[in-house]
Amino acid sequence: MLDRTIAPPIQKISSIPFPSPEKKKLSNGIPVHGFNIGSQEVVQIELVLKSGQKHDKKPLAVSAMANLVGEASQKYTPGKIIELIDYYGAFYESSCDGDKTYFALFSLTKHLDKVLPIFAEAILNPTFPERETKIYLKNSQQNFLTSKEKTNFICRKNFNALLFDNHPYGRMVHEDDYDLVEQQDLIHYHTQFLNAQNCEFFISGNYSDNLYSQLDTYFSKIPSTPNPSPMFEQVTSNKGGKHFITKKDAIQSGIRIGKVLDVKFGSDDFFKLKVLNTVFGGYFGSRLMSNIREDKGYTYGIGSGVAAFEDATYFFISTEVGKAVTDPAVSEIYKELNKITSEKINDKELNTVKNYMLGSLLKESDGVFSIADRFKGVYFMGHDFSFYNKYIEVINQVSPTDLLETAQTYFNKTNLLEVIAGDKN
Repeated sequence: MLDRTIAPPIQKISSIPFPSPEKKKLSNGIPVHGFNIGSQEVVQIELVLKSGQKHDKKPLAVSAMANLVGEASQKYTPGKIIELIDYYGAFYESSCDGDKTYFALFSLTKHLDKVLPIFAEAILNPTFPERETKIYLKNSQQNFLTSKEKTNFICRKNFNALLFDNHPYGRMVHEDDYDLVEQQDLIHYHTQFLNAQNCEFFISGNYSDNLYSQLDTYFSKIPSTPNPSPMFEQVTSNKGGKHFITKKDAIQSGIRIGKVLDVKFGSDDFFKLKVLNTVFGGYFGSRLMSNIREDKGYTYGIGSGVAAFEDATYFFISTEVGKAVTDPAVSEIYKELNKITSEKINDKELNTVKNYMLGSLLKESDGVFSIADRFKGVYFMGHDFSFYNKYIEVINQVSPTDLLETAQTYFNKTNLLEVIAGDKN
């Protein structure tokens, strides 16, 4: 009998035994990655289009297209698709980012036969009704006008524009852009992006092998004519400098500091940067939080990150502070940057961060949907599940000396960009 008064032994995490996805193709060549390992009777189907906002010629057109797929189709009137999916206890969502467009269906396995054809109809035959398109754009415009009054929003948008000034990642959206999007733009991008050579499926949960033939029945209709997306150059550096964006009468200041990093996704240096960033500002016990929130009380929250897109990897620090403490907060941020680039991290602090990161990796890999998301997160960057075990290896082996060298290479002040939005008066 198990003695619950005795704690289980502490074990060092050296790897995560991820299951390999089942790989198949539809008759038109669309790859399907399957994780049939769920214990509960639920399934997720996600169609990913390998084109996103960076591929549009007109700002907002791609995001409008993505968000309005599912509103109406050749078979269903506005609102009917979501109504039918809701009836079966299922859930549909669509989204896009700079690189990709996503359409996802979550359903009880027993109702999949009913909702899958509705999901297919929504994606394959959207009509983008003019009335619903105008309502969506008007609502989005109002949300934009509300957001542009917030210093954090102003700061982030200007930071991205300056960081990626020669790349679509940095494209600024303006109020008038919402008035320029037309129904025909949405039809154009849907037709352009929905090509078999531009699509991949990710399915996960508890499903029968019959699902593959069902997907082929509905989605083999997607044309397989070559329609390559334009290629973009890798962004490996940026212009630095300090920029103040005035927002009159603002009581808070938005602060962003960072730079583009010339580092390869999945390399040893990339993993070391993730560890270094966690120490610096990547979790609640980080140095930035300990100093600027807990000790100085300048903010409710501050953090840093190392973000990777297809065409760029960058480091950023982000916070909002009261107008009166803007300068002291910025000064403390630079003090922490100077410290981490000049002094070794002590073993106790590093071990705490290592345990936190390893525990987080395990937690975030729990459940079939999480496993599928983990795979998708690295697959389009040219990796498989070995990425995570390499990550774990670097976390376990990285030393204070390694991290000091990494900080001096990547967190130095060369090309460091600082953007503050607020009121100087």
